[in-house]
Amino acid sequence: MKKTIIKIWKPAIAIFILFVGILIILDSILLPLFVKGNETIVPKVIGLDKNQAISLLEKNNLTPVIQTTRFDDKFGKDKVIFQKPNNGSVVKEGRRVYLTISGGEPLVRVPFIVNKTLRDAQLTLENVGLKLGQIDSIESELPANLIVEQQYFQGRELPKGSYVNVKISLGPQEGMIRVPGLIGKSLTEAEAILKSLSLVVGHKSFIHSNKLLPNTIVDQQPSEGNLLKVGDSINVVLTTNKIGEIR
Repeated sequence: MKKTIIKIWKPAIAIFILFVGILIILDSILLPLFVKGNETIVPKVIGLDKNQAISLLEKNNLTPVIQTTRFDDKFGKDKVIFQKPNNGSVVKEGRRVYLTISGGEPLVRVPFIVNKTLRDAQLTLENVGLKLGQIDSIESELPANLIVEQQYFQGRELPKGSYVNVKISLGPQEGMIRVPGLIGKSLTEAEAILKSLSLVVGHKSFIHSNKLLPNTIVDQQPSEGNLLKVGDSINVVLTTNKIGEIR
């Protein structure tokens, strides 16, 4: 009985020893050779354009992944500013390499600087990273030396360090009056408005209309916003319900 058991176990032990030996050979000799043949070194891509970086990584049998984008003053737009794993790392082929790309210089929002003095406007712009640009002068109803126009509207995004041009007021020209808007008003209303500004209604012409009340102003010359001298006249076009009526 004992001899029978020994005869059964001897082949089993031999098979077990052979199996263990095969595992040791695979683990210590063959597997390392196989893995080593599929490793690659991560190249340096920081500072490269994102397309160049992607191409270089793919040539090295790696998988580039753009993880995020952020603004950076040191790198131009679309340049790689960070990579993981770092260059020089030994990794398996196909390994993902995560990239952070520069969005260029940071953008800032243009503040509202109309009605400010040049000094106030300059400080306001500098507080957000912008600079006061070219300064032109125009006639305006605002007091002299106040900003009446800014190059970019409030809230527009510009690269940090950009210049914003402005126009400042020379003040209202002495003896000049800004033309009011008369379109849509009746002749009586227009005459009252002009009288209060030391202006008068000039030549009156008429156009037929069935939609508007007679003597409604539909056009004026000069147009709203122009400057006139005291006593000057404004020509108007009025509606009439009689075809061809001219006064």
